[in-house]
Amino acid sequence: MEKKLFYMLMLLLVTFFWGVTFPIIKTALQYVSADAFLAFRFLIATALMGILVRKGGDFRKRRNILTGFIAGFLLFLGYYFQTVGLDYTSAAASGIITGIYVVILPLISFMFLHNKVSHMDVYASVIAFAGLIIMSAGSSAGFGSRLGDLLTLMCGVAYAVQIAYVSRYSGSLNSYTFTFYQLLAVTIFSFAAIPISPGGIGTFNGYVIFALVFTAIFGSIFGYYVSTIALIYVDPAAAGVIYVGEPVFAALASVIIAHEALGISVIIGGTVMVAAMLMTSLDKYLKMKRTQAAQS
Repeated sequence: MEKKLFYMLMLLLVTFFWGVTFPIIKTALQYVSADAFLAFRFLIATALMGILVRKGGDFRKRRNILTGFIAGFLLFLGYYFQTVGLDYTSAAASGIITGIYVVILPLISFMFLHNKVSHMDVYASVIAFAGLIIMSAGSSAGFGSRLGDLLTLMCGVAYAVQIAYVSRYSGSLNSYTFTFYQLLAVTIFSFAAIPISPGGIGTFNGYVIFALVFTAIFGSIFGYYVSTIALIYVDPAAAGVIYVGEPVFAALASVIIAHEALGISVIIGGTVMVAAMLMTSLDKYLKMKRTQAAQS
């Protein structure tokens, strides 16, 4: 029980770091392109992850490499759409919209894995998209902000597909080595995207270097490492409830760190979306508890 509580608190810390990265990256994109930021962020993360798993012995297994790179490509799409979208929309909106993967995931799992979808999942999806419409329709920044919201929505879809893929194929793999190849794939695809990036690479100043190191260590390495270990002790349904904290932390961090002013549409739409995420996560958690009670 003590380990479970400890890792629940650690997952909450992970969601905090994930939320904080939004305004940090948003500011860094004033100096450097999204492609370059992703490439060097994940280069650092991959190098550190390689050190952590160098004794794993699974680096040459074809299954690890193939599945890791496919999952990594999907992860790259998520990060790419998210980071490019941050150039156009606010950090708070990006953090909230990214969290839509929580309600999209059951639908993706139904389409590709044929998992059952509850009525609550359907209701939550409709409510979440209603919140997204409120956020975008009420934006005063015009087309640019809506483009950023759309790109971030595509990020959420990519994350949902990536999670569904990982849940299907990673069970028999070494999780650390599998994660290494995911990070390596994101690095390779990000570097490949740099030549087609409009406006060039940009300038690597002290702040950009800080943002790269912070997001690589706390957003990538710490986040993936803790999540992998924590899910041994924390039920996935309970973890899902904790993950809903990410968009909340993102919005708060955007106000405190980036001094963003949250418009009424972002507040109302964001609240609706977070409520939808909480609905579907709590529904799964309560069902799990009822099942456990019936079996005991």
